[in-house]
Amino acid sequence: MNEVTALLLVDLQNAVFGGFGIPPAHQADLLLRNASALLQEARASGVPVVHVQHCAGTGEALEEGAPGWPIAPRLLPAVSERVVQKRASNAFEGTDLHAVLQELGACTIVITGIQSELCVSATCRGALGLGYAVRLAQDGHSTWPDAARSAGEIIAAQNEALEREGVLLSSAEDLVKGLRAKRPVY
Repeated sequence: MNEVTALLLVDLQNAVFGGFGIPPAHQADLLLRNASALLQEARASGVPVVHVQHCAGTGEALEEGAPGWPIAPRLLPAVSERVVQKRASNAFEGTDLHAVLQELGACTIVITGIQSELCVSATCRGALGLGYAVRLAQDGHSTWPDAARSAGEIIAAQNEALEREGVLLSSAEDLVKGLRAKRPVY
């Protein structure tokens, strides 16, 4: 039996791409392009897709039900795709994500999303802790600068830390090729 890979899109919601009270994430266009390429290839290859949607509190950019909260239009879930809503950085904490992935038979998870040092890293670590093989699009996650570091520095530091912990890093382009290899042959 083939090992099942699932694509996990983490918090790719309207506010991430600007216009909802916060600036767009670092290289938001690249993030959207890479996430969209992964999503399109997963769908074409029959790879299960799970969308994670952060439900923030009142007044926050991803406030549940506010205009910045919906999943970005280019990444809208298909009817057959699951959406897991979360309130913590780790998408496994307090959600049914693990059960959803088990139901799909997933052993490997390909991750793209936002915010590199919070939800992306916490979800990668949560997945590793549950025994999943984790593949992260090293150019398919983003963040915003903080007082001490640029967004690029934060992303690079997260890529290094996560790779040391066992996450397999690849470019979005290489991950798309890997998903394409899973296409059924007729």
